[in-house]
Amino acid sequence: METFSFRSLLYLTQYLALAGGIFGAVTALAWFTLPALRRRARVVLPGVGTLDVDVEEEGEDAASSRLLRSASWMLLTFALAGFAANLGAMLSRAVEVQHWPAQTMYEVIPLGTTACFLSTLVLYFVLGLHRAKGVARGFGDLFVSMILFGASLALRYVLTLDPTGRPLPPALQSYWFPTHISAYMFAYFTMFIGTLGTWLHFCFKFWRGILQPARYPVAKRTLLAIAFFAVVPVAFGRMGWALGPGVLALTGLVALFSVRFLPGKLAWFDSWEKGSDAFSWKIFMVGFPFLTAGLVQGALWAQEAWAIYWGWDSKEVSALISWLFYVVYLHLSYVAGWRGDKRMWILLYGGISVYITFQLFGHLPASQSSLHRYTDMSVVPAEGLMGSPNDASVAGQASQ
Repeated sequence: METFSFRSLLYLTQYLALAGGIFGAVTALAWFTLPALRRRARVVLPGVGTLDVDVEEEGEDAASSRLLRSASWMLLTFALAGFAANLGAMLSRAVEVQHWPAQTMYEVIPLGTTACFLSTLVLYFVLGLHRAKGVARGFGDLFVSMILFGASLALRYVLTLDPTGRPLPPALQSYWFPTHISAYMFAYFTMFIGTLGTWLHFCFKFWRGILQPARYPVAKRTLLAIAFFAVVPVAFGRMGWALGPGVLALTGLVALFSVRFLPGKLAWFDSWEKGSDAFSWKIFMVGFPFLTAGLVQGALWAQEAWAIYWGWDSKEVSALISWLFYVVYLHLSYVAGWRGDKRMWILLYGGISVYITFQLFGHLPASQSSLHRYTDMSVVPAEGLMGSPNDASVAGQASQ
């Protein structure tokens, strides 16, 4: 049935993610706007003078907040619907190709977006976004909205790729194949979400310093770091433009709106700034065990297949480097007691490393002979102790 084909369900997932992203942007704007719409009145206090205060309209304000909370829950429904449609697409593809669909980028990125939707649903409660109120709830909606926009862009890219299905080669016909790659996809896309959350924190901090320099000056090294992370992702294509300068521009608009129209300007960022380190830490704690599980499973699979735990394949090394970024983050947190911005920068570097391992790696010269490269069947990997070229030629589709 064409309606329930892999490609049709991917289109449905893309549209759901796009609609959810737009809806989330609207609800976030509404949360940010609500304080600005409260009526103001002048009151005279003896010994104090004339003050502008919010007029207490508890009934009206409570009704608006209830409506917006319902809208925020509806945003989560878009994420749930996207997960269901994306999971349905993966199951449809599994029936179509008769194996777990994780052999090419056409299959693996949708597996990653499925994990992304699932991670968003998990993190929404782990991070306590369902309990947030006021502008903090708006920030949460903005965060989820941007995740959904990212998933939509990723699926739009997938739908331009070669849809040809291939039989699973003998080298990949192992029970490790679905668990190894699924663990990595959940970890990678959770870490991408953590990178986005950390980047949002630094972007808002940057704009606060630009718009309110007297009270919140920005250090020169912070300016250089912001410029670096805004420019470097551009080399990664459309997704890089969205994540780097796109997020920086969007947060600039939100910050400008806050300074111009909100009574407390960017005061709402105070509470968020205090909790952002714990926010990113919780995302890390969700993703890191799966990142470690993917690495360990890959070693066990290699031992079973080639009698060696580590073959120094270039993708293995790249994945290890990404894992080590987060080990350093963990080490500095527990041993050196790092907190706040200085340890959050590590998460940004870790996010770039994960992206290089997952996506950019396939364009590097070293990847052309790697057993972990998503590519066509004509490439013959020949790295390490990975067996004969004939065996390797069919094994080149696996990836971490």
